[in-house]
Amino acid sequence: MSRWRYWLPAGLGVAATSVFFLSVMRPPGVTSSRFGQDLPWQITRSQNGATIGVFGLTINESSLRDAVHKLGRRYELGLFQNPAGQLNLEAYFRDAVIGGLNARLVLSARLSEEQLNALLARAGAGKPTAEGGRRYSVSDADQDLALTATVSAITYLPVIKFDADVVRKRFGEPTERVAVKDGTHWLYPELGLDLLLGDSGEALFQYVPPPEFARRLKAPLDH
Repeated sequence: MSRWRYWLPAGLGVAATSVFFLSVMRPPGVTSSRFGQDLPWQITRSQNGATIGVFGLTINESSLRDAVHKLGRRYELGLFQNPAGQLNLEAYFRDAVIGGLNARLVLSARLSEEQLNALLARAGAGKPTAEGGRRYSVSDADQDLALTATVSAITYLPVIKFDADVVRKRFGEPTERVAVKDGTHWLYPELGLDLLLGDSGEALFQYVPPPEFARRLKAPLDH
């Protein structure tokens, strides 16, 4: 796997090794997308521009429970602690089907500091990450609490390949492109989107509320 295909950049405050979760089996979503709906380029902005909706979810409004209803199938929860001690909760959907397209999604989610610490207290010893933090499973007793968390960012990894022509047709010209090893970031701050297009056609879409784009997605690329 290419180095650029980490789940999320450090700017989202989420461990790059987000492949450690407590597996939780669930049935398909009860509000699953129809073919051609909820596609990655079908982004809606709120009237005041404070947030966006994509995949049938609204960032900073929808909960992880809403995401389970939408994405269904199988999801996994993980609690990550960075070297500074900051905690972040994630849900990983490994085999979602959205608008007829197969994809994987990682949803970063927000709980209060008190609630995150409560999850940590019941999470066991955890395991170290390559970045110097630790990763923990979410206990069975805390599943319902974790699902109340508010979605704060979405990362989407489609199975199909993309190229520059397709990206340009679906999203238009980006505000800026930033070249990295094995790919290029196409930046759409007005949509809250960083689209990382790999040289061999792999794509990774990262969505945040537009007012948070500069801090969470652009700033890490400037370092």
